[in-house]
Amino acid sequence: MKLKFQAIRAFLVFALGVAISIGVPGLSIADSPQQPVVVSFTMTPSSIDISQQNNTVTFDLVVSNPTGIASAQTRVTLTNNSGVSLSATLLRTDSPINYSLAQVTFHGALVIPTTVPAGIYSASANPLTGLNADGSNGYSTPTLLATTTSSVVGAPNYLLVRAAGFLNFSYPTFSGPAFNNLLGNSFVDPKFTSVAGPIWKVGEIINIKDYYELKVPTLTLKVTSATPATCSAGSNTLTLISVGICSFTVYTDQTADYQLYKDIQVVTITTARVKPTYSLGVIPTQSSTALPLKVPGPLVYGPIGYISPISLTPSVCYGAGSYITVISGGTCTLNYSSPATLTNLASDVYTLSFEISRTPQIISFTTPSSASLGSRSLILSATSSSGLPVSFQSDSPSICSVTGSSLNFVKSGNCEVKALQSGSTTIAPTSLTQTVLVTGTQVIQKKIVCVKAGKSKIFVGIKCPTGYKVKK
Repeated sequence: MKLKFQAIRAFLVFALGVAISIGVPGLSIADSPQQPVVVSFTMTPSSIDISQQNNTVTFDLVVSNPTGIASAQTRVTLTNNSGVSLSATLLRTDSPINYSLAQVTFHGALVIPTTVPAGIYSASANPLTGLNADGSNGYSTPTLLATTTSSVVGAPNYLLVRAAGFLNFSYPTFSGPAFNNLLGNSFVDPKFTSVAGPIWKVGEIINIKDYYELKVPTLTLKVTSATPATCSAGSNTLTLISVGICSFTVYTDQTADYQLYKDIQVVTITTARVKPTYSLGVIPTQSSTALPLKVPGPLVYGPIGYISPISLTPSVCYGAGSYITVISGGTCTLNYSSPATLTNLASDVYTLSFEISRTPQIISFTTPSSASLGSRSLILSATSSSGLPVSFQSDSPSICSVTGSSLNFVKSGNCEVKALQSGSTTIAPTSLTQTVLVTGTQVIQKKIVCVKAGKSKIFVGIKCPTGYKVKK
């Protein structure tokens, strides 16, 4: 008889699946067994204080299933990390019970005793069972977890049970240290996974924020030293003073939400790093007659090997191996320095400079000794012995200005105008200044509306042209 029932059931399941797949009228997906869906499961309030009386927490669980809910009640349990638990029954709110309802609310309340320990409590409810379309019991939900509006970091969706305002939440408020991989610390900010470890040597200052990641933004990382003669602590820094054992504690203070959380470290402080010193010597003046040229440079070795110079005048020279390559006349300036290492400090920057002489040149430049302001401008002319082009500039911009090779007069006074030749890789730059005395009175030009044969026209000047009269 049992085998016959199973065969009939298998046939019905198969037939139902076929009917749904080919769209037989009168059958729908709602006729197949389904698991109830949780619409919401809340407990309120999210925080209570057991130092006060009559702390009641209410629970509202809303579930849905198209063919109804078979369960008439469920059990909710509050539990903390120490295994303390409290429970209450949640009953359906529909009365009389209508098992075919597609959405059902379960409600209940729990009075929290004043004797329970402070801390965070999660709420879970026993599974609920749905109904099939034929009225038989269907699938059940897994264990259900309630939610709250808790905003305490590390305690989302928990009931916060306080005692005289204190939650006494035991929570790792920071991760670290990043310099000890054996602890298996995990970090959110990737910088902590690649940061170089501290240098435990006399004279170093360790910022604990570089190695400990704060997980609760409202808290402050602090450090204290148990060996102040070896290492002294600031608010969040550790200064290494002498050789020996340094014992320090990184911590966050106890607050209304969190317990004191700390990490104790013991390290050995060794002798201080030293700063290397270097001697560069002197390079005599070189000639630019055969560029490019290679000049032997100083062989400077630091803690990590040969120090390659950095050119401050790359248009003149650059360092390459043990030689300095010169590509132009002028002043060659190079810097030598070595970076900090685990055993050495960064060195000072040492500068080496030498000259590369260039062929001198002269400028032929003559201007009139004086000029009238009324002439407004004059053309400048100059040549260089090298044959390179000459440019001009005004050293008296309030008296005169230069546009190309035109000297423009602004007002009377001494106009100093300079002819310049900037030189080349082998020719030295040069300049020559001349003074022109600008005399006379500045004539202010203005717009004048003039009339001729009844027609108006605008002119720029001090009077109307011949045949025109000033319009009145």
